[in-house]
Amino acid sequence: MNNSSELKSTAIKSPFNIGEWIKKGLNWNEYLAGCKKNVERMKSIYGRVTVPEKSTEFFREKGPMTIVCISEDWCPDCAQNVPLIVRLTERLPGTSVRFFFRDRNGALMDHYQTSGKRVVPTAVFFDSELNELGKWAGPSRKAKAWTNETLIRGRQISEIPRKELEEFGSLYDEKFLNEFYLDTLDELKSALG
Repeated sequence: MNNSSELKSTAIKSPFNIGEWIKKGLNWNEYLAGCKKNVERMKSIYGRVTVPEKSTEFFREKGPMTIVCISEDWCPDCAQNVPLIVRLTERLPGTSVRFFFRDRNGALMDHYQTSGKRVVPTAVFFDSELNELGKWAGPSRKAKAWTNETLIRGRQISEIPRKELEEFGSLYDEKFLNEFYLDTLDELKSALG
């Protein structure tokens, strides 16, 4: 027996099967139905966000894809970026997106951690053969920096008064719709090379 045959016969296959996960994923309406928070916020952003043709062309060139989106309804960054990902998917023939709640799908989230953390939103792109093309975890770098400078300022979220968080949420949504969605699209493009 040669060495390559020995290696093949003793290789351990990972039990992780993205195809099986995708079958269990939720579509946009099912995802919204499973949300308890930020539903109206997501619907509002979905109704207002657009994907420029220039960005659409880039993604179309990648061919039909499946996007796995790991999210949570309590997360403001998910409330913004999930509708953007849905809008992008709608512009790409043959492309679908499947949603998973992070806290209900720990094994999936652990497989797609970012720097050892369970970051949401996370979007993983696959080609028609389910080969991974790239992964993005949000928010965009610019949105995160702006949030840290404008809201966080060295504090823990739990230390920020509720009224301040609510006021910031509206401001953040406007900033996302006017600017940060473009940063997200650029980062998604970079993730796909």
